[in-house]
Amino acid sequence: MSILNNDFLALTLAHQDGIAPFEVSFPSGLGFVEDTGILRLEPKQSSATSLVLSVGVHGNETGPIELVNKLVTAILDGTIPLNIRLLILVGNPVAANLAKRFCDVNLNRLFRGAWQEYAGFEAKRAKRLEQAVCDFYSLTENKTDQVKLHYDLHTAIRGSVHEKFVVYPYVENAIYNKDQLAFLAASGIDAVLLSHQPTTTFSYYSYAVHGAHAFTVELGKVYPFGENDLSRFADLEASLTLLLEKGVLAQSSLSSLHVFRVLDSLIKDDDSYELSIAGDVKNFTQFEAGYRMAHSDKSDYYIKQTGDAIVFPNTNLPIGQRAGLMVRPVGLGDLQLS
Repeated sequence: MSILNNDFLALTLAHQDGIAPFEVSFPSGLGFVEDTGILRLEPKQSSATSLVLSVGVHGNETGPIELVNKLVTAILDGTIPLNIRLLILVGNPVAANLAKRFCDVNLNRLFRGAWQEYAGFEAKRAKRLEQAVCDFYSLTENKTDQVKLHYDLHTAIRGSVHEKFVVYPYVENAIYNKDQLAFLAASGIDAVLLSHQPTTTFSYYSYAVHGAHAFTVELGKVYPFGENDLSRFADLEASLTLLLEKGVLAQSSLSSLHVFRVLDSLIKDDDSYELSIAGDVKNFTQFEAGYRMAHSDKSDYYIKQTGDAIVFPNTNLPIGQRAGLMVRPVGLGDLQLS
């Protein structure tokens, strides 16, 4: 078996149900296809930096998949000399082939063991992806200077006032990493959303379980395969290329970042639950105090302070799941950075 034309995405989509592990050599190292959509690339020289790039956790979010596949092809053909450890994960190839967000259940709600409560493809996939990350980081766990990174790349269902933004996993001591924020700013990220509680997302799993610097990275709007303008990801591509080649985090001023903290999760509590917004309202749209944002036969939610904004609004989901996040702007000067 080989990666024909160095196209890992094509290989993954052609073998969505499984593939026998095999090795592949490339100019700057050795690669291991460990399973469908799981590719570990090891540089010839030892490196203390271990980077996980995950894409396609939602199958229809194709832009990041194409971007990372482009980087993988460049590494395999020698255009990019790899000098750090790299794990590539195409999260949900079955949904990708169907051009769907997911098949049975939202994969990005199944990590930190939440997969044990479900059946079906996504539950099995979450378990496998957790194991792949665990195995990857454990291979260098004895290195005292180990740097563990995980960027989980997504695109959003709807547009956004801030086109590219990240979700910074919940940090209990509320001390945030300045170098990572500067890397994100250099990568074209417009906004940072500070999580308010532990979750079962992929990025939070890597942070909470493995101590990695991990982020959910939203890169714009969803488009089908072949319809993405990859030039819109040019800053991120440049930053990732520098990291892959040199092991260096690109840095830029934090002044370009808009920071928000989560106030509340809007939870769908009844079949009658609805949001008082149009279907095309963008992420980070702000509202006036007193506006009734959500209503059901069981509850109402009113905007608490003028300027509070909504992110990830979506009521097309089961009762008990999150229908949106209410967020509030935070000044950079109010953050503790390390």
